Amino acid sequence: MSESRPTGSAPISVCHLFPALPLHGAENHFLKLCRNLDPEKIRTSILLVSEGGELVADFEALGIPVTIIPKRSRYDLSIVPRVHRFLKDGRFDVVHTHLFTANFWGRLAAFGTDPIRVSSAHNVVAKERPALVRVENFLDRLLAPSTDAIFCVTDQVMHSMAKDAGLPRHKLVTIENGIQSDSRSDLTRQEAKDLLGFPGKGPLLGVIGRFSTQKNHMTFLRALVPVRDLFPSLLVLLVGEGELEGAVRQAVSDLGLEGSVRFMGQRRDVPTILRALDLMVLPSLWEGLPNVMLEAMSSGTPVLATRVGGVPDVLTHGVTGVLSAPEEKSLSESMSWALSHPSEMERMAGSSLKLILERFDIRTTARRYTGFYQTLVRHRAFSRGLRDRLRSGVGLLLSRDERRSDGKLRVLMYHRVSSDPSRDILSVTPFSFAEQMKWLREEGYTVLPVEEALSRLDDGTLPARAISITFDDGYRDNFEEAFPVLSRYRMPAMIFPVTGFVLGEGEHPRYRAHTLPVGYLTPEQIRLMKDAGMSFGCHTHTHSHLSGVSPREAVLEIRQAKKLLEEWVGESVHVFAYPNGFFHLEHFRMLEALGFDAAFSVKAGTNRPGEPRWCLRRTEISGRDSLRDFIHKMRGGMDSWHRIYQSVKGFYR
Repeated sequence: MSESRPTGSAPISVCHLFPALPLHGAENHFLKLCRNLDPEKIRTSILLVSEGGELVADFEALGIPVTIIPKRSRYDLSIVPRVHRFLKDGRFDVVHTHLFTANFWGRLAAFGTDPIRVSSAHNVVAKERPALVRVENFLDRLLAPSTDAIFCVTDQVMHSMAKDAGLPRHKLVTIENGIQSDSRSDLTRQEAKDLLGFPGKGPLLGVIGRFSTQKNHMTFLRALVPVRDLFPSLLVLLVGEGELEGAVRQAVSDLGLEGSVRFMGQRRDVPTILRALDLMVLPSLWEGLPNVMLEAMSSGTPVLATRVGGVPDVLTHGVTGVLSAPEEKSLSESMSWALSHPSEMERMAGSSLKLILERFDIRTTARRYTGFYQTLVRHRAFSRGLRDRLRSGVGLLLSRDERRSDGKLRVLMYHRVSSDPSRDILSVTPFSFAEQMKWLREEGYTVLPVEEALSRLDDGTLPARAISITFDDGYRDNFEEAFPVLSRYRMPAMIFPVTGFVLGEGEHPRYRAHTLPVGYLTPEQIRLMKDAGMSFGCHTHTHSHLSGVSPREAVLEIRQAKKLLEEWVGESVHVFAYPNGFFHLEHFRMLEALGFDAAFSVKAGTNRPGEPRWCLRRTEISGRDSLRDFIHKMRGGMDSWHRIYQSVKGFYR
């Protein structure tokens, strides 16, 4: 991989490793994802390390090359050098492995190659196979240091990987699966039943998934016996295949369910089957984010699922479906209730369809994947080898737990939130920004409006882990990219726009020769953000460095910006930020005379009660920062590093 090329100048080349491509949930979802990835941004290749599968032809029809380098036996060590040569010759930017076999052998083979390494976690850590799970967790921890990111399909999977598997949180990333909403069958339920050859009037129930321990068919069948007695005309479709199919068939016979159960095999008409069902049951012992559940919800099919893994993240009991324990009695009672209350289940199905359309569109998932890869490649482009390792080591060594309030206030300083393909260190990618805000929420940080935070800093009432968020210069991406994320997490922020840039009277010198135009906020966008709870502070009219102009010019710069900004937001503005952090002591009296109460510099660190309010400190968040760097900064681990760096290099590069 060429580390010098900027992100976005050419498609990012990603090689995905799977054991095989059967017609299963993870592989089928990946096919749908590939249909929605922009080939001008992401170039996809696939390597299989066990065998082919039914979906190989589907991927090749999309123009995606599929290579098979099969293991010759379960413990065939020759797979490592063979895959290593393939990855080295392929000159990929990213190697992304999926499922345990490919996760293990693929990452072993990637040692000594250039690509960024990503592994995937599609399920929570299973509790039912303790010996095997301990081995898998040990191998995952062993390979984690050489893995750049670990991809999870739900937050529940992410938390399980951190807590149960012991993987580092800063490497864990969540991107939820998506559904091709326009793939839903247009048939009515009865039309779908007629098409499948089940025109009877009795309820039609389905279980779709591999015959494996995870999918819990045996418990389901035992739970089905009393339900069948209550609903003699009930017909159950079992869709799939797998290593336990023979045992499941025997259980159907032993339980006397032959007349009520149909084995459908592996099917490509799952949308039609889902549309025909009166109830889709997911009886699994563990899950990540089951695609078949999302597909059922997208089809408007009522869903009953076990309360495992990421299922409760999506399915709310009594609102979008019915949740059950993965046990015989609970499943039996839940199925009986669901089949006895068809109107209630239809209401929930309508709510679940609305949720899917709003939250789980495959196009949104594809954009998240693209942002994920772009962020990884961007961080690699900023990598400085030994200096980065030293920086991370210092950050880890000096980080401290901030769970208890020490009366200090940390203020974050952002500039741009953009997928700008240049190596602009002031641009944080939208993906990184969303992950940072998510981490703040997970860790229990309280994000306060700047003026409230400063007031509570003075009177000693700051809650534990109180922070504020600021943005300098007022770039348009603050509205387009940052604002939606802040709104989602209900986090306030203060923006310091340069009023001349807002009016189109100039632009930041940094971007005059920029390859892409850089936009700034408009007065209307400022008003919309203000009405939604964001606040605004003054940053001069032309981004003039106050230490380089006369006092008279400084007053004019500040006064003009204050007047315009107050007109736009409809209230007085009392907080200032020094452009590039440059100031003299005389500016303190000047700002006070002009009606300001506080001013921010770019000096690193936290703010303490009783300190002067005219040179407040902030923590700069840059495009170089990985989530690990961000965590170190939040815990104070980078404050000393920043002070030294600023004293040697100046505030901006």
